[in-house]
Amino acid sequence: MVSQMDALLNHLGNGRWSVLHVITMSFSSIYMPPYIFGGAFLAPRLDYTCLPSTAAVGPSNASVFFDSARSSPASNFSSEDKCHYRIDTPGGERIEECVEFVFDNSTFSSTITSEFNLACDRAYLQTFFQSTYMFGNLLGSPVSGFLADKYGRKKIVFPGYVMYMLLGVVSSWLPYLSTILVARFLMGYLHSINAYTSFVHGQEVLTPKVRKWFAFDLYIFWAAGTMLYGLLGYLIRDWRLLQTAATLPGLLVMPVIWMIDESPRWLIVNGRPREALQVLTKVARWHGVDLPPEAEMKAVLEEQNAEVPVGARQSSVEKVPSSFVAEILVLFRTPQLRTITLCILFDFLIVGIVYYGMSLSGTNISDDPFMYIVLCGLMDVPVYLCIGRIMERFGRRVTLSLCYFIAAVVLLALSVTPDAHSTVIILLAIMGRMAAAAAFQIVLFYSNELFPTEVRSRGVGASFVMSCSGGIVTPFITDQVSAMYPWAPFVVFGVGSSLAGLGTLLLPETRGQTLPDTVAELEARAKNRRAGGGGVFAANTRLPECAQSSLSQNI
Repeated sequence: MVSQMDALLNHLGNGRWSVLHVITMSFSSIYMPPYIFGGAFLAPRLDYTCLPSTAAVGPSNASVFFDSARSSPASNFSSEDKCHYRIDTPGGERIEECVEFVFDNSTFSSTITSEFNLACDRAYLQTFFQSTYMFGNLLGSPVSGFLADKYGRKKIVFPGYVMYMLLGVVSSWLPYLSTILVARFLMGYLHSINAYTSFVHGQEVLTPKVRKWFAFDLYIFWAAGTMLYGLLGYLIRDWRLLQTAATLPGLLVMPVIWMIDESPRWLIVNGRPREALQVLTKVARWHGVDLPPEAEMKAVLEEQNAEVPVGARQSSVEKVPSSFVAEILVLFRTPQLRTITLCILFDFLIVGIVYYGMSLSGTNISDDPFMYIVLCGLMDVPVYLCIGRIMERFGRRVTLSLCYFIAAVVLLALSVTPDAHSTVIILLAIMGRMAAAAAFQIVLFYSNELFPTEVRSRGVGASFVMSCSGGIVTPFITDQVSAMYPWAPFVVFGVGSSLAGLGTLLLPETRGQTLPDTVAELEARAKNRRAGGGGVFAANTRLPECAQSSLSQNI
């Protein structure tokens, strides 16, 4: 059944007002790739050689040996050791630890890695640079929905956008690595807030028919931002200038974001119908249509306002610290919900690891990391344009599982491909990332349909936390593990994708089915399905109110 609000949106249609809002909100998907993939160009893993200090070397006639193969009682370093050097002085041979290095700047003229000597016992900071952003993203994910629901979409998007842009410019010129890492953490925190709120705002101003495709087509802007970042990185090889150039154009969008209207749906739900009517009147004027009669408008406002319980209008932020664990544990209390939760959480973890891992592996896969990023963004376009249509044709479960299996086969093949076949390596890497990008889009959509309304926000929120956790772990796999075993990351990605593909087959199909509203209804559908009641999600199974409320009291 179409709600009164959706019927009103269908009447108003999609025109200049909705297009302006959607494009403005979608801009966040263009300016965020340079930061979420920033580690690839700003702090890449570089080859380096020890640079002994002048004070330690002493007289100019002292013999200095780099990476010496001669063993010494004082140290066991070999020709692979780049963290120590030996000097021969009149007082005898002495082993010193390197504190300065000469980095290979043939690809990049200046990076965080070379500027702050991130090598040897400081090499973990180069990996931590990327993980810091995702850690901020992880902590921001649970808060983003609460803030947007309490204060409104526009009041969160505009200040969040301004702070994100300012931090981007300021962090480009900070003199200390510690302050750069703090700024990067804050940007990751704001990333989830801006991205979530922008997405919700875009969904709420579109008609139901277009809304479904917006969830997929929005990421074309993400692909465009990825391609532009690859091109910008090729033109600007200094990390400070690159980040500044990637940030400054975003400042031009601030006036447009300030002029957008608040979501009329949010205004109605939060008891502000008069303001909602003003926005809807503006929409009708921009789209060249008339609003329905006053009596119908009153019915729309009353129905939408009645859909939200009074208790739900209280600040969710105030409840977070005391109930977060209990909120998550709810997802494991019944058999079917537990199966869905475990499979979806694992799916999000693996797709986060694989997608971000393949995006950040440009320097490991190709001699031209800039072209690799451009190709990744370019090949994302057909994925985002087609995957929604494919999913509608063949179903969510089969399509998602197939994407995982394709990624597994390609990545395992990549782990055994000789380095001499560089073209094959790049093709396999791009195919693996395309499969991961497709899986990411499907699991985002699929999870919203699997979790019942009663626990949907909790389930999706926990899923995003797992995705961010995968993004935190990924740099350590692509940088630290690959430094010892270059093939190992692809084996990890491939095996993980295989397991995710198998786990996805345990999930029910949701294509063409009504969404469950309560956990009791979800369990009843699963029981009916096991008893041969027909359909993967037995169509429109509803429990009596007394049965629904009985289980809901435990939720």
